[in-house]
Amino acid sequence: MIKQSSIRSLLQRVSWLMLALAIVPLVISVLIYTRYLFAYEKSVQNISEANRISSSVEESIIEEAWGLTYGQITPDDYRNSNNVTKIRKEISQIKKNTRNAKERATLNIVLRSLDNVTNYLEKIIENIEKDAPFNNNQTLMTHVQSATKLVHEILQDFVNVEIESATDNSVEVRKSILILSVIEIAIVGIIICFTRNTNKRMNTQIQQPMEEMIKMAEALSDGKLNYRIKRLPDNELQTLTNSMNEMADNLVVLLEENALKQYNLAQSEVRVLQAQITPHFIYNSLDATLVLAEMGDVEKVKEMTYALSDFFRISLSQGQDWIPIEKEIRHITDYLIILQIRYGDALTYSIEVEPKIEKFFMLKMILQPLIENAVYHGTKLVRRTGKIVLQAYLDEGYVHFFIIDNGKGILPEKLEEINTELRDGLSTDFGEGYGLFNVNKRLLLYYGSNAKIELSSIPEKGTTVHVIIPTTTEGNFKNV
Repeated sequence: MIKQSSIRSLLQRVSWLMLALAIVPLVISVLIYTRYLFAYEKSVQNISEANRISSSVEESIIEEAWGLTYGQITPDDYRNSNNVTKIRKEISQIKKNTRNAKERATLNIVLRSLDNVTNYLEKIIENIEKDAPFNNNQTLMTHVQSATKLVHEILQDFVNVEIESATDNSVEVRKSILILSVIEIAIVGIIICFTRNTNKRMNTQIQQPMEEMIKMAEALSDGKLNYRIKRLPDNELQTLTNSMNEMADNLVVLLEENALKQYNLAQSEVRVLQAQITPHFIYNSLDATLVLAEMGDVEKVKEMTYALSDFFRISLSQGQDWIPIEKEIRHITDYLIILQIRYGDALTYSIEVEPKIEKFFMLKMILQPLIENAVYHGTKLVRRTGKIVLQAYLDEGYVHFFIIDNGKGILPEKLEEINTELRDGLSTDFGEGYGLFNVNKRLLLYYGSNAKIELSSIPEKGTTVHVIIPTTTEGNFKNV
């Protein structure tokens, strides 16, 4: 039988892990700053190359241009090999080794100046091939000289910018390494002291009380629900001991309630996935994308593809049930974008959300099924342009969502029936409009009676769905 690790050994391993976590950032920082040093070397290389080109650019280009003008170099020889092309390649190589936007902008000016030089030289070649007067080429040579001089001056500016950037980076790297090293040493010292004190106090304050609690947990797992432990001497674990005794008193009831809750939750989650990722929605969206592509509307294809990708990414959310309200709003925005692209002018929408609510968390995929109901059971049934409005605001610790459509509306008798079923909550069975009732069940399962949905409607005018949930932050959403 394998001997279980004690709390002491577990905390010792945790202490070593903390020490490792203190050292790893230092190693990572060294690697990062090493990369900065390589970047510094590239800057030095760029300075050297730019200086070399700058010192010879005027002489080499102008000498070659005069040779072309006086007939010492034929147009064919110039086209096959010339200094302007070589310098352009060298400048482009320097540009690849730069990361600073100002440096790239400076080199772009150099390349444009070389374009001007090339244009003037092409005009000289045209004059030579047309046997134009020599004076025409002399005038063009004046422009060549001016453009070449500009290339020289801009290269000198680039050298100065590169030197300044390299100097700043070097100083910043040295300072950062020194500061980070001091911080890491301090962290290591604090962790060592903390670990030693923890090991000394661990046995009396944790080990023995935990052994008693383990015995109770084993008894409960064997079905001995009448097992109780004696109250420990006054310490931090006394509250936990009392809570475990109370837990044993209510365990049978909690197990039954949890079984029912898990069953309802499983049924609810299956239906919400069916409602979200239905084949016809995917097919229609892909068909619409294909039509847009055949029409050559690239921007709409991009917009549709991004919205569809982001829609499913948020739907999955890496298996998380709780997401920021900002993501939920983005989720329905993607959905409405897809529908609007598909339906064109037949559908419009607006979203009015208080920015301060976006930081709160909510159960995911609550609003989208309600938006879908508003479209498919509301606006699609009327001939006028459909409009969906989402409003959200914070009021006394609760977030209020209003989903408003100008669709078909609901008759008073049917509206009363729907609201009655929503108030019945978990006892409602899925039937017609199960998307709405599925959302209602999920809200009640996760939020309890703190959340609710209410409908109001005027036939042939539209419907408003009012969703109320308590404010929830990332730190407490499991306890809503």
